[in-house]
Amino acid sequence: MEHAVDTVPEDVAPKLENKFSSVLKPTANTVVKCLKCEKVYIFPADKDDCLAHLYLEHRLVIADVEDIALLEDYLQYWQKEFHSHEFEQYCTTMFLDQLPDGTYARNEKYYLLCDILPQDYELRQRLREERLKTALERHHFELTDRNFSKECLFCRTVIKGLRADYLDHLFDKHFLLVGKPEKLVYVDELLDQLEANLNQLICLYCEKVFKDRTTLKEHMRKKGHKRINPNRREYDKYFLINYNRAPAPAPRKQQHQKRRQPSGSVSADVENMDFDKHFARPDSEGEHDSDWSDWAGDGEPHSLKCLYCPHFGDHFAGLKQHMIDAHSLDFDVATSALNFYQRVKVVNYIRRQLCMRRCVSCDIQFDDLDLLTEHMAQESHCGIGERSSWDKPEFFFPYMENDGLLCVLDDSTGDEPDTDVVRIISEDSLAQVNKDAESLSLENFKI
Repeated sequence: MEHAVDTVPEDVAPKLENKFSSVLKPTANTVVKCLKCEKVYIFPADKDDCLAHLYLEHRLVIADVEDIALLEDYLQYWQKEFHSHEFEQYCTTMFLDQLPDGTYARNEKYYLLCDILPQDYELRQRLREERLKTALERHHFELTDRNFSKECLFCRTVIKGLRADYLDHLFDKHFLLVGKPEKLVYVDELLDQLEANLNQLICLYCEKVFKDRTTLKEHMRKKGHKRINPNRREYDKYFLINYNRAPAPAPRKQQHQKRRQPSGSVSADVENMDFDKHFARPDSEGEHDSDWSDWAGDGEPHSLKCLYCPHFGDHFAGLKQHMIDAHSLDFDVATSALNFYQRVKVVNYIRRQLCMRRCVSCDIQFDDLDLLTEHMAQESHCGIGERSSWDKPEFFFPYMENDGLLCVLDDSTGDEPDTDVVRIISEDSLAQVNKDAESLSLENFKI
């Protein structure tokens, strides 16, 4: 279902019509009565129960029900018709060899309500036009209303004015891709839904639940999940393009296989749409970086474990100082020539070596961790090892669960290129990078 609008009694409809431009928020709940009995349902929550009741109790099937705009109004219309008429007068009669519960029986009668009936076809067309008109009115209101005010989803900034300004702030300051203002409708409801998900520590894209905001923040940043999932049908009603589509002409089997496409039939150009490009702003050619520093998480900060001993620190700077004092290793100096991904490999390599009780530098194995620690201290082997040992694709993957150190590596120095130095990258190096990348299939990243 894309959009729900409460039915208004005929005697008060003209009065509300003039005020509708200022009260455009869709109604959440609508009371719908069964087409043949006195049972009542609350839409949209009871939609499936209502349709199941019509089939199990009255043997009525509504064709292409997912393509019907304003399903509540559709059912209320036919409820009035069937109040004084039998199903046979409007529906196609079918005989099947089974009962509604699947039990075998001969010549059981069922009824199909579909748009083959001209009256039903005209009703569906009229409801689609009404839904589109309502969405366009709301869309125009949202683009021009300057009384909007809302606190940012991530920081304490309150944005006042146009809703477009709010969406620009989310993108410019936090790199959150929601959609272009000219393509969205019912923006307030969409923002409320996103805020509710974040408050429940749910990722906006994959909808996984995390233990605290800090973990959720890092997940969304690292995985590129700072956007909504375009394949989630729950978001269809917030995109204006979905309000002007005709029912799908494709066979039902193909529709079932592609049920995760946005509601309604999707044209070929829309199915092949690059949503990253679709959502991107014209001025986003790389100069904007995600700024999550002002999102203060409510949970505890990452616990950062030392590379060579059981010491834990709350801050990267303090942990690096500990490694200098206790292990005579300046992490920044040792990794100054490495980029972020190479530092990830170094950390995972050292974690693996300590886990296997092997010296990081000379690769000698010990039976006891204390002996290994004593050896590395005496021989000054608390380093990062030879590049040939750690510069392997296997060390892209963490060896310690929830390793907080991996999440703060990009805060260290060495990633920014020297503006005074012209760097020449050999084709051999690029070939090796491509070779390493090809060896990492997506299956290796399964969580």
